[in-house]
Amino acid sequence: MCFPISCSRALISAAAAALCAVPVMVAAGNAEAASEIALTPMKLSGEFLGKKKKDVATDLSGFACMAAKGGSRTCIAVNDENKNAQFVTIEADQMTVGQPVTLIGDAPDKQTLGKPPKKLDCSAGPGKYGDLDGEGVTFSAPYFYVVGSHGCSRNTNEFRLGSFILSQIRVDDSGQPVKDAVQNTYRVSDILKHAGKAAKSFGKDLKTAHGLNIEGIAADGDRLWFGLRAPLQKDSAFLVAAGVEDLFAAGHDRSKAKPIAPVRIALGGLGIRDLAVLPDKRLLVLAGATEGPELAFRVFIADPDDGSTRELGTLPTVTGTVGDEQVTGKAEGITVLDIDADRIRAAVLFDALPNGAPHVAVIPLK
Repeated sequence: MCFPISCSRALISAAAAALCAVPVMVAAGNAEAASEIALTPMKLSGEFLGKKKKDVATDLSGFACMAAKGGSRTCIAVNDENKNAQFVTIEADQMTVGQPVTLIGDAPDKQTLGKPPKKLDCSAGPGKYGDLDGEGVTFSAPYFYVVGSHGCSRNTNEFRLGSFILSQIRVDDSGQPVKDAVQNTYRVSDILKHAGKAAKSFGKDLKTAHGLNIEGIAADGDRLWFGLRAPLQKDSAFLVAAGVEDLFAAGHDRSKAKPIAPVRIALGGLGIRDLAVLPDKRLLVLAGATEGPELAFRVFIADPDDGSTRELGTLPTVTGTVGDEQVTGKAEGITVLDIDADRIRAAVLFDALPNGAPHVAVIPLK
């Protein structure tokens, strides 16, 4: 795995060593010690597709990148009101929007692995198949993974099957999708139904019943971590693990994986809004409010092996104009660009703002 724009094995080792030297502690109560993270707008070429063909997307909610090659990296971004994701290229502070890749259709696909979830408690009952409601993206060669929210619709409390899908997108070494690149699975729902105390919230309304929903995903080799925005337990958020082999096994059997208790991580009463894997296998966590008014977005390092966390800083407010209104962005996508002993350099996307208002964040490690 290689993160820096100018990559070398020695630099990766040094970056991992630097991260290992960063102390990890329970984060609750240390918000005052965390500094404000510097943000710089990125240059943008092209536009992300909105729900309608002529719309510019204002609902970017996750993205992730391959390792850089020749100073350029291939990424995929997703928004939560489409049935596709979109390829992106990042070079220095320039983001270029590329072609879309269709992930789901307008109706259930018989080729989707596993079986659809049943007996959900979304109070409005079944609705239309709906959009993917894509919330997170991660990469582990040769696949990008895009995950739907796996929750009742936030505003109408409907069960929309399109939101309960994990997509796997195979790309070649240059980042181009191969033939028949997309494979979908329903089996994340099977994992969530057996995810310890978090399972009690699966399929419940988000606003009134503290329902479960995914907003982050991170790949550590053949293991995927799903980051839950809600529910919380004693002000701690949940990380749920699953194996790629089980999730994408051939056929339509439900997951056969033995239940694994989720990992609780202390984020000062916030939920997970996105995840990214660091060179030492810890996770960079973007955290925000679980429900209600948005709070300041904060960034943490979390160790999924023991649940320990350390806060790195707070993101400043980013605003933009949508129509005639001034809108405050919601930080919902983060991916690591490079890292050294003193800081992590990451790209951040903001939901509610046109094209995600991409920014480069410099996150201090000391």
